[in-house]
Formats: sequence, structure tokens, C-alpha cells
Amino acid sequence: MTQPEIQVISSLIVQREDGDVLLVRYDLDDERWWLPGDDLVPYEHPDDAATRLLTRDAPGLACEEPAMLFVESFRGRRGWHVIFHYGVRARGEAGGEYPTEWFSPDELPRTFHGSWERKVIRRAAELTGAPA
Repeated sequence: MTQPEIQVISSLIVQREDGDVLLVRYDLDDERWWLPGDDLVPYEHPDDAATRLLTRDAPGLACEEPAMLFVESFRGRRGWHVIFHYGVRARGEAGGEYPTEWFSPDELPRTFHGSWERKVIRRAAELTGAPA
């Protein structure tokens, strides 16, 4: 059996005190939104990738340290995905390279992965006691 390609990812669920969640548009030509996330570079620790993501995607926010919430592993379109999900409490407005916006978990826009983002946000809320 051939070894599948493995994509190791850090993902952020950034929430304000009111429960709104930060989403990012990585492609300006695409109306769909993403949870902040990225592949780990070789030998990068997921904690370091989470901090890197905050610096890149949300440099204007006052944030607590990212806290690992849970890990997902599943077959994706491009092989095996292993995703480290981090919760982050934040205040302010994000700047950065990509457009960002706060959304109520009950009124999320169209997201890149369909219902997956909603499921991740819901699971993070269950683990942290945050509004979902």
C-alpha cells in the first residue's frame, strides 16, 4: 500500500467575549470564508504554527495564548489531514494580509468547507463553554 500524503495543519477558533468568531478570506476572488489555519512547515510544532497564524492573520488583536482544544484526523481531498485546533480569546479588530471579519456562530457566512467550520466552532464552544 502506498503511503498517503499527510497534511498537518494548525487551525484557530478565535472568539470575542460576545461569542463572535473571526473568519478569514484567503482568496479575494472567492466569497467563501475560512477559520484561520495553515499547514505546518516541516518540523514546526503546532503551538508555534498557531502563534504564527495569529501574527499573520490577526496582528491587530489583543489575544490570550492559543490553547489546544482538540485534534482531528480524516481523509481529505489531498490525502490524510491531521488538524490541531486551538481556541483563542481576543479583543479588537484584526488587520493583516487577508480580509477578516467577526461573525456570530449562529449567522456564519458561506464557508470554504461547507458545514465543517460550523462543526469545529460548535465543538470548540462545547469544550470551552463559550457561546456557540
